[in-house]
Amino acid sequence: MPTPKNASIRLKTMEDFSNDLLLYNPTAPIPKAPVRGSFSVHERSEYPCQDEVIASRRDYYKISLLSKGSGTFTIGEQRFEIDGPTLLFINPFELKTWRQSSAEQEGYYCLFTEQLFESRHNQEDLLQYPLFQLGAQAVFKLSPATTEYLQSIFRQLMREYHENAAFKQEAILIYLKLLMLEGKRIAAQNQTPVRVLTAAQLLAQKFTDKLEKQFPIEYTHQQLPLKTAKEFAQVLNTHPNHLNACVKSVTGRTVSEHIRQRMLLEARLLLIHTDWHIAEIAWCLGFEDPGNFTHFFKNHSGQSPHLYRTR
Repeated sequence: MPTPKNASIRLKTMEDFSNDLLLYNPTAPIPKAPVRGSFSVHERSEYPCQDEVIASRRDYYKISLLSKGSGTFTIGEQRFEIDGPTLLFINPFELKTWRQSSAEQEGYYCLFTEQLFESRHNQEDLLQYPLFQLGAQAVFKLSPATTEYLQSIFRQLMREYHENAAFKQEAILIYLKLLMLEGKRIAAQNQTPVRVLTAAQLLAQKFTDKLEKQFPIEYTHQQLPLKTAKEFAQVLNTHPNHLNACVKSVTGRTVSEHIRQRMLLEARLLLIHTDWHIAEIAWCLGFEDPGNFTHFFKNHSGQSPHLYRTR
Protein backbone atom coordinates (compact mmCIF):
# COMPACT_ATOMS: atom_id res chain seq x y z
CA MET A 1 0.00 0.00 0.00
CA PRO A 2 1.74 3.22 -1.14
CA THR A 3 2.15 6.11 1.28
CA PRO A 4 0.31 9.30 0.16
CA LYS A 5 2.62 11.99 -1.18
CA ASN A 6 3.73 14.64 1.31
CA ALA A 7 2.35 12.52 4.16
CA SER A 8 4.63 12.08 7.14
CA ILE A 9 5.39 8.65 8.53
CA ARG A 10 3.88 8.39 11.98
CA LEU A 11 5.87 6.93 14.86
CA LYS A 12 3.52 5.02 17.11
CA THR A 13 4.72 4.45 20.67
CA MET A 14 3.81 1.88 23.30
CA GLU A 15 1.99 4.66 25.16
CA ASP A 16 -0.06 5.45 22.04
CA PHE A 17 -0.96 1.79 21.70
CA SER A 18 -2.13 1.50 25.30
CA ASN A 19 -4.27 4.62 24.90
CA ASP A 20 -5.83 3.25 21.71
CA LEU A 21 -6.86 0.06 23.50
CA LEU A 22 -9.11 2.07 25.78
CA LEU A 23 -11.29 2.81 22.74
CA TYR A 24 -12.22 -0.88 22.63
CA ASN A 25 -12.72 -1.46 26.35
CA PRO A 26 -12.79 1.76 28.38
CA THR A 27 -14.02 0.05 31.57
CA ALA A 28 -11.40 -2.69 31.86
CA PRO A 29 -8.07 -1.42 33.23
CA ILE A 30 -4.92 -2.94 31.75
CA PRO A 31 -2.46 -4.23 34.38
CA LYS A 32 0.90 -2.53 34.44
CA ALA A 33 3.74 -4.24 32.63
CA PRO A 34 6.72 -5.48 34.67
CA VAL A 35 8.74 -2.49 33.52
CA ARG A 36 6.40 0.40 32.86
CA GLY A 37 5.51 0.60 29.18
CA SER A 38 7.88 -2.24 28.20
CA PHE A 39 5.49 -5.16 27.60
CA SER A 40 1.87 -6.00 26.87
CA VAL A 41 0.04 -8.99 25.43
CA HIS A 42 -3.55 -9.20 24.17
CA GLU A 43 -6.08 -11.47 22.56
CA ARG A 44 -7.24 -10.24 19.17
CA SER A 45 -10.91 -11.06 19.88
CA GLU A 46 -10.88 -8.76 22.94
CA TYR A 47 -8.54 -6.05 21.64
CA PRO A 48 -8.67 -6.32 17.84
CA CYS A 49 -6.08 -4.76 15.59
CA GLN A 50 -7.25 -1.93 13.38
CA ASP A 51 -8.91 -2.91 10.09
CA GLU A 52 -6.40 -0.78 8.19
CA VAL A 53 -3.03 0.55 9.30
CA ILE A 54 -1.30 3.07 7.03
CA ALA A 55 2.46 3.14 6.58
CA SER A 56 3.98 3.69 10.01
CA ARG A 57 6.86 2.89 12.32
CA ARG A 58 6.79 1.82 15.99
CA ASP A 59 9.03 2.20 19.00
CA TYR A 60 8.40 -1.42 20.00
CA TYR A 61 8.80 -4.97 18.74
CA LYS A 62 5.73 -7.08 18.04
CA ILE A 63 5.04 -10.80 17.70
CA SER A 64 1.60 -11.55 16.30
CA LEU A 65 -0.19 -14.89 15.98
CA LEU A 66 -3.17 -14.87 13.64
CA SER A 67 -5.05 -18.15 14.15
CA LYS A 68 -8.08 -17.17 12.02
CA GLY A 69 -8.55 -14.41 9.47
CA SER A 70 -6.97 -12.89 6.40
CA GLY A 71 -5.46 -9.64 5.18
CA THR A 72 -2.57 -7.99 3.37
CA PHE A 73 0.54 -7.16 5.36
CA THR A 74 3.63 -5.31 4.15
CA ILE A 75 6.90 -4.67 5.94
CA GLY A 76 9.65 -2.80 4.16
CA GLU A 77 9.47 -3.91 0.54
CA GLN A 78 7.89 -7.28 1.31
CA ARG A 79 4.19 -7.93 0.79
CA PHE A 80 2.31 -10.90 2.24
CA GLU A 81 -1.19 -12.15 1.55
CA ILE A 82 -2.16 -13.74 4.85
CA ASP A 83 -4.91 -16.32 5.11
CA GLY A 84 -5.18 -18.67 8.07
CA PRO A 85 -2.71 -19.47 10.86
CA THR A 86 0.32 -17.18 10.55
CA LEU A 87 3.10 -15.99 12.84
CA LEU A 88 4.60 -12.51 12.30
CA PHE A 89 7.70 -10.86 13.76
CA ILE A 90 7.64 -7.06 13.41
CA ASN A 91 10.63 -4.83 14.16
CA PRO A 92 10.49 -1.10 15.01
CA PHE A 93 12.66 -0.01 12.10
CA GLU A 94 10.78 -0.80 8.89
CA LEU A 95 7.57 0.70 7.54
CA LYS A 96 4.62 -1.60 7.79
CA THR A 97 0.97 -1.58 6.67
CA TRP A 98 -2.00 -3.86 7.28
CA ARG A 99 -5.35 -4.16 5.51
CA GLN A 100 -7.86 -6.63 6.90
CA SER A 101 -9.86 -8.64 4.36
CA SER A 102 -12.03 -10.81 6.63
CA ALA A 103 -14.32 -9.88 9.49
CA GLU A 104 -13.13 -12.77 11.62
CA GLN A 105 -9.78 -12.12 13.28
CA GLU A 106 -8.59 -14.44 16.05
CA GLY A 107 -5.24 -14.92 17.76
CA TYR A 108 -2.83 -13.07 20.05
CA TYR A 109 -0.12 -10.43 19.89
CA CYS A 110 2.49 -9.09 22.26
CA LEU A 111 4.44 -5.83 22.22
CA PHE A 112 7.71 -5.16 24.00
CA THR A 113 10.67 -2.79 24.07
CA GLU A 114 14.35 -3.19 24.91
CA GLN A 115 13.52 -2.02 28.44
CA LEU A 116 12.04 -5.43 29.19
CA PHE A 117 15.42 -7.03 28.50
CA GLU A 118 17.15 -5.27 31.38
CA SER A 119 20.56 -6.93 31.29
CA ARG A 120 23.04 -6.04 28.56
CA HIS A 121 23.32 -9.68 27.51
CA ASN A 122 19.56 -10.02 27.11
CA GLN A 123 19.35 -6.79 25.12
CA GLU A 124 22.07 -8.04 22.76
CA ASP A 125 20.06 -11.24 22.24
CA LEU A 126 17.07 -9.11 21.23
CA LEU A 127 19.03 -6.78 18.94
CA GLN A 128 20.74 -9.72 17.22
CA TYR A 129 17.62 -11.87 16.94
CA PRO A 130 17.48 -12.86 13.24
CA LEU A 131 13.73 -12.45 12.73
CA PHE A 132 13.82 -8.81 13.89
CA GLN A 133 16.56 -7.78 11.46
CA LEU A 134 15.95 -5.42 8.54
CA GLY A 135 14.75 -7.36 5.51
CA ALA A 136 14.34 -10.63 7.39
CA GLN A 137 11.76 -13.17 6.23
CA ALA A 138 9.59 -13.02 9.34
CA VAL A 139 6.11 -14.12 8.27
CA PHE A 140 5.37 -17.84 8.52
CA LYS A 141 2.36 -20.00 7.73
CA LEU A 142 1.69 -22.50 10.50
CA SER A 143 0.48 -26.07 10.82
CA PRO A 144 -2.43 -26.81 13.18
CA ALA A 145 -0.09 -28.48 15.71
CA THR A 146 2.33 -25.54 15.73
CA THR A 147 -0.54 -23.07 16.01
CA GLU A 148 -1.90 -24.90 19.06
CA TYR A 149 1.53 -24.92 20.72
CA LEU A 150 2.09 -21.21 20.11
CA GLN A 151 -1.37 -20.44 21.48
CA SER A 152 -0.41 -22.22 24.71
CA ILE A 153 2.67 -19.99 25.07
CA PHE A 154 0.59 -16.86 24.46
CA ARG A 155 -1.93 -18.02 27.06
CA GLN A 156 0.89 -18.33 29.59
CA LEU A 157 2.09 -14.83 28.69
CA MET A 158 -1.47 -13.55 29.17
CA ARG A 159 -1.69 -15.17 32.59
CA GLU A 160 1.63 -13.74 33.76
CA TYR A 161 0.78 -10.30 32.39
CA HIS A 162 -2.59 -10.08 34.11
CA GLU A 163 -1.49 -11.52 37.45
CA ASN A 164 0.73 -9.70 39.91
CA ALA A 165 2.69 -12.73 41.05
CA ALA A 166 6.24 -12.76 42.35
CA PHE A 167 8.99 -12.85 39.71
CA LYS A 168 6.51 -11.63 37.10
CA GLN A 169 9.12 -10.13 34.80
CA GLU A 170 11.34 -13.21 34.93
CA ALA A 171 8.43 -15.45 34.00
CA ILE A 172 7.38 -13.19 31.12
CA LEU A 173 10.94 -13.24 29.79
CA ILE A 174 11.03 -17.04 29.94
CA TYR A 175 7.85 -17.42 27.89
CA LEU A 176 8.80 -14.61 25.51
CA LYS A 177 12.19 -16.21 24.85
CA LEU A 178 10.43 -19.54 24.32
CA LEU A 179 8.21 -17.85 21.73
CA MET A 180 11.27 -16.34 20.02
CA LEU A 181 13.03 -19.72 20.07
CA GLU A 182 10.06 -21.37 18.42
CA GLY A 183 10.13 -18.63 15.78
CA LYS A 184 13.75 -19.49 14.94
CA ARG A 185 12.85 -23.17 14.67
CA ILE A 186 9.98 -22.41 12.30
CA ALA A 187 12.27 -20.18 10.25
CA ALA A 188 14.90 -22.93 10.08
CA GLN A 189 12.31 -25.37 8.75
CA ASN A 190 11.32 -22.89 6.02
CA GLN A 191 14.86 -22.23 4.84
CA THR A 192 17.47 -24.24 3.05
CA PRO A 193 19.89 -25.49 5.69
CA VAL A 194 23.23 -23.69 5.68
CA ARG A 195 24.95 -26.90 6.73
CA VAL A 196 23.95 -30.53 6.83
CA LEU A 197 23.46 -31.82 10.35
CA THR A 198 25.22 -34.98 11.40
CA ALA A 199 23.11 -37.92 12.50
CA ALA A 200 23.99 -37.19 16.13
CA GLN A 201 23.07 -33.51 15.80
CA LEU A 202 19.78 -34.34 14.12
CA LEU A 203 18.84 -36.85 16.83
CA ALA A 204 19.81 -34.42 19.60
CA GLN A 205 17.69 -31.72 17.95
CA LYS A 206 14.70 -34.08 17.74
CA PHE A 207 15.11 -34.94 21.40
CA THR A 208 15.27 -31.31 22.62
CA ASP A 209 12.27 -30.46 20.43
CA LYS A 210 10.24 -33.33 21.90
CA LEU A 211 11.26 -32.33 25.41
CA GLU A 212 10.41 -28.63 25.03
CA LYS A 213 7.04 -29.21 23.38
CA GLN A 214 5.77 -30.94 26.51
CA PHE A 215 5.73 -27.52 28.17
CA PRO A 216 4.24 -25.31 29.48
CA ILE A 217 1.91 -27.25 31.78
CA GLU A 218 -1.37 -25.33 31.89
CA TYR A 219 -3.85 -27.56 33.71
CA THR A 220 -3.83 -29.81 36.77
CA HIS A 221 -5.08 -32.74 34.67
CA GLN A 222 -2.12 -32.42 32.26
CA GLN A 223 0.72 -34.86 32.95
CA LEU A 224 4.06 -35.12 31.15
CA PRO A 225 3.83 -38.01 28.66
CA LEU A 226 7.61 -38.49 28.42
CA LYS A 227 9.75 -38.44 31.57
CA THR A 228 12.68 -40.82 31.06
CA ALA A 229 15.44 -41.46 28.54
CA LYS A 230 13.84 -44.81 27.74
CA GLU A 231 10.49 -43.19 26.89
CA PHE A 232 12.13 -40.56 24.67
CA ALA A 233 14.20 -43.22 22.92
CA GLN A 234 11.06 -45.24 22.22
CA VAL A 235 9.21 -42.39 20.47
CA LEU A 236 12.40 -41.48 18.56
CA ASN A 237 12.85 -45.09 17.43
CA THR A 238 16.34 -45.54 18.86
CA HIS A 239 18.09 -47.22 21.79
CA PRO A 240 18.41 -45.24 25.05
CA ASN A 241 22.20 -45.69 25.08
CA HIS A 242 22.51 -44.39 21.52
CA LEU A 243 20.23 -41.41 22.26
CA ASN A 244 22.19 -40.56 25.38
CA ALA A 245 25.54 -40.79 23.58
CA CYS A 246 24.37 -38.53 20.74
CA VAL A 247 22.80 -35.92 23.03
CA LYS A 248 25.84 -35.80 25.29
CA SER A 249 28.27 -35.50 22.37
CA VAL A 250 26.31 -32.57 20.92
CA THR A 251 25.21 -30.72 24.07
CA GLY A 252 27.66 -31.87 26.73
CA ARG A 253 24.84 -33.10 28.95
CA THR A 254 23.03 -36.42 29.24
CA VAL A 255 19.39 -36.98 28.35
CA SER A 256 18.53 -37.34 32.02
CA GLU A 257 20.24 -34.03 32.86
CA HIS A 258 18.21 -32.23 30.18
CA ILE A 259 14.96 -33.76 31.45
CA ARG A 260 15.80 -32.99 35.07
CA GLN A 261 16.72 -29.35 34.35
CA ARG A 262 13.54 -28.69 32.34
CA MET A 263 11.30 -30.37 34.92
CA LEU A 264 12.95 -28.34 37.67
CA LEU A 265 12.34 -25.09 35.77
CA GLU A 266 8.67 -25.97 35.25
CA ALA A 267 8.32 -26.93 38.90
CA ARG A 268 9.65 -23.52 39.96
CA LEU A 269 7.27 -21.69 37.62
CA LEU A 270 4.27 -23.69 38.84
CA LEU A 271 5.18 -23.17 42.49
CA ILE A 272 5.52 -19.41 42.00
CA HIS A 273 2.71 -18.67 39.59
CA THR A 274 -0.09 -21.08 40.54
CA ASP A 275 -1.95 -21.94 43.74
CA TRP A 276 -1.97 -25.63 42.87
CA HIS A 277 -1.29 -28.08 45.69
CA ILE A 278 2.24 -29.45 45.70
CA ALA A 279 0.77 -32.92 45.19
CA GLU A 280 -0.93 -31.69 41.99
CA ILE A 281 2.31 -30.20 40.69
CA ALA A 282 4.12 -33.43 41.55
CA TRP A 283 1.56 -35.48 39.59
CA CYS A 284 1.75 -33.17 36.56
CA LEU A 285 5.52 -33.67 36.46
CA GLY A 286 5.19 -37.45 36.66
CA PHE A 287 5.71 -38.03 40.38
CA GLU A 288 2.95 -40.32 41.64
CA ASP A 289 4.28 -39.92 45.20
CA PRO A 290 4.51 -36.26 46.32
CA GLY A 291 7.32 -37.27 48.68
CA ASN A 292 9.48 -38.25 45.72
CA PHE A 293 8.87 -34.87 44.14
CA THR A 294 9.81 -33.10 47.37
CA HIS A 295 13.03 -35.13 47.54
CA PHE A 296 13.79 -34.36 43.87
CA PHE A 297 13.15 -30.63 44.27
CA LYS A 298 15.07 -30.31 47.52
CA ASN A 299 17.99 -32.29 46.16
CA HIS A 300 18.39 -29.96 43.16
CA SER A 301 17.22 -26.63 44.63
CA GLY A 302 18.53 -26.85 48.16
CA GLN A 303 15.10 -26.24 49.70
CA SER A 304 11.69 -27.86 49.85
CA PRO A 305 8.92 -26.93 47.39
CA HIS A 306 6.90 -25.38 50.23
CA LEU A 307 9.80 -23.21 51.40
CA TYR A 308 10.60 -22.17 47.81
CA ARG A 309 7.00 -21.08 47.28
CA THR A 310 6.72 -19.11 50.51
CA ARG A 311 10.05 -17.34 49.99
